[in-house]
Amino acid sequence: MPASQYRFGDFKLLPAERLLFRRGAEVAMTARAFELLVAFVERAGQLLAKDELLRRVWAGVVVEENNLAVQVGTLRRLLGAEAITTIPGFGYRFALPVLEVAESREPAPQTHGRLPVRLPALIGREDELRALQALLRQHPAVTLCGGPGIGKTRLAQELARRLAHDHADGAWWVDLTLLHEGEPVAAAVARALGLPPGPEPLATLAARLSSLAMLLVLDNAEHRVEGVAEVVATLARDTGGVSLLITSQLPLQIPGERVYRLDALPLDDAVRLLAARAGEAEAGNGAKAAEVCAALDCNPLAIELAASRLDALGLDGLAARLNERLTLLAPADARSASRHNALAEALRWSHELLAERERRVLRRLAIFPGSFSLEGAALVLASDELPAAAAVASVLGLVERSLISVDRGSASRRFRLLETMRLFARDRLAAAGETAQAQARLCAGLRWLLDDAYEESWRLPPAAWRARYEAELPGLWAALTWAGRHDLASAAALFGASAPLWMPRATQARPHALALAARLAGDGAGIPAAVLARFWWACARCHSVVHPGLAREAADRAARLYRDLGDARGEYLALVEHAFNWRVDGPEARATLAAARRLENPGWPAAVLERGLTTEAVLHLTSGRHDEARRCYRAALEVCERDGFDAGIIRARLNLADQARAAGELALAVELGEALLAEQRDAGDLTGLATLMGNLVGALVAQGRFERAREVAQDCPRLLGWLGLDEQLWMSLDALALIQLHAGHVALAARLAGVADREFEAHGQMQRQPNEAEDRAALAAGLARRLDADEIERLAREGRRMSLPDAMRAALAPG
Repeated sequence: MPASQYRFGDFKLLPAERLLFRRGAEVAMTARAFELLVAFVERAGQLLAKDELLRRVWAGVVVEENNLAVQVGTLRRLLGAEAITTIPGFGYRFALPVLEVAESREPAPQTHGRLPVRLPALIGREDELRALQALLRQHPAVTLCGGPGIGKTRLAQELARRLAHDHADGAWWVDLTLLHEGEPVAAAVARALGLPPGPEPLATLAARLSSLAMLLVLDNAEHRVEGVAEVVATLARDTGGVSLLITSQLPLQIPGERVYRLDALPLDDAVRLLAARAGEAEAGNGAKAAEVCAALDCNPLAIELAASRLDALGLDGLAARLNERLTLLAPADARSASRHNALAEALRWSHELLAERERRVLRRLAIFPGSFSLEGAALVLASDELPAAAAVASVLGLVERSLISVDRGSASRRFRLLETMRLFARDRLAAAGETAQAQARLCAGLRWLLDDAYEESWRLPPAAWRARYEAELPGLWAALTWAGRHDLASAAALFGASAPLWMPRATQARPHALALAARLAGDGAGIPAAVLARFWWACARCHSVVHPGLAREAADRAARLYRDLGDARGEYLALVEHAFNWRVDGPEARATLAAARRLENPGWPAAVLERGLTTEAVLHLTSGRHDEARRCYRAALEVCERDGFDAGIIRARLNLADQARAAGELALAVELGEALLAEQRDAGDLTGLATLMGNLVGALVAQGRFERAREVAQDCPRLLGWLGLDEQLWMSLDALALIQLHAGHVALAARLAGVADREFEAHGQMQRQPNEAEDRAALAAGLARRLDADEIERLAREGRRMSLPDAMRAALAPG
């Protein structure tokens, strides 16, 4: 059974992890007090007898009743006297409103592509699917056109699901409703694909996709028709293997576009849809169901909305109400199409049937740019006049009325407004004059959610943590963009609290880091020091390795702020980040790390301690102290095993393999690397897998096993996917060049050397790590034996002009 989390007042309780947070700060409790709190919260509002509480909290131990009274007193001092009510002669009742938040399911493994999954059954549309499949096989860009609510998105989802395996690099879904204000469409597409932004977004995107074979679906293009048209025209012209499917209310009107116009459902299919959504009880009266569907012009969304009222009105009542209202609002010209009128009226009618509280909740939910959790909705919607529990009840009531859909494509239970409904609700929000207030509420609620998430990230298994929070990223980017313009303090707080969430996508966070840092460096007045400290630490992590100088500067600011706050853990993390970003051993790095070690607390979570031990190991490694480096990596492994921190265990084992190679123990390095590869090739952690495979390739090359090194290297595209492969493997370019040199491809090896030098410089790493430096030295020596210095330099200059994706494809080409 999945675990649950609970929110009440300012608190969040995680029973399975034995954690309690108050506004993002962990609350220390005794074991007895924690068990008692869990017992109360799980049965909030119910009378709990004293004997029952004693049996649960002190199971198998005979204690006096005053022990229970002492623990109840402890909880009252912590939560407030009103939190627990005494029922004289009987027991206690937990009196605070409690919101239960269901734990998320295990996350799906990362795949080559990203599509919604676990979608509701598609009713009908088989002819349309066959026609669209044929068009996509013949044309690079197909636009699926149709009016609001006609079913374009659901049809595109099904089509993409069926065609995903026809494309080597998968099928990718881009929801264009998530575009930030003023954001180029090409930059939004790159963000959805997990690619770093470029100075010229469209040219960069076309270059990155030029050699890939993928299906790219751009949903809801009518929001930015001109920008989408430019992107589609460029990709259709400049990429050979990218198929583009666009959903839009309007054609793009670009050369080569094929438009497929989607009509309403055939009446038989419309009746089937109504029956499927209404349940078997209403499926029998086919004539009356057909009358309802015809009145709604067989529009799927209008039918969904009407079906939610069948339980109250029945088919006869629904048909009568619809005919009456649609007649009153029919267009003057009876020949005019009524489809848009029918949908608009269905939306208005559904809205008018709501209570005022539900209307308020519906319009305020329009501020979410994508999906949302019940927990997130409660934090954003809750106010003095609308407690969290009431807000959640309203959300669930709107789900019952089909005004909110359940997002089955997420790892945890999430909800969303369909785009037509979101636009309708957004108009109501603007009419009520609440848009700016709702934006501020979104920032405040997301900040509260992420403050708790930040602390959880140090203690929860990374996969489980990401399953809980990864779906918040679209809302985070939107909130950061808005707050950066309107509320600098909130922007800084959001960026710092969300660091564990965006860290695997640091390239997407970096523009926010640079923009906010430029403003906060000279204008942090009025912003709490704790917010600024975490913001600067997050900046250091964002720039780590890629821009070590910026990372050290940000870490230094964070360390000083944390020191003034008396936050030892925060100062430790900042100092460790500062030392790590020297990248090589030296007096500055040593002094900073020594200061961090003086603060170290063995009781801190493994995720904290591992970072410090790994940093110390890196410094030992770069100065040739291999025994000390091995000791630190083993210590990191032990502390991670102590806490069951699986991600840290894998990293420590990977680092031990890398250290073995640096120490000249090549057989051990290969043995450890091969064992890890056998375990991790299907684990779903693509970033860790890329590091593992790159390191193993280098060790095999150093051992002289070039054929096996080539096998591992050429397995990278299959296991990791070509999309973004260059960002994951660029540090292995020297080893890949050595493979090409051994195969007799001397000129290519020299060009790859030039690419490698350029990339190390571009990433701010003027000095390679020991194993990378060994690869580079071996490559230079091998080239020198085969070419004169002028020819090596000429080819290296050519390599510097190669794009990284082109270089990677050449390096991994078979033969």
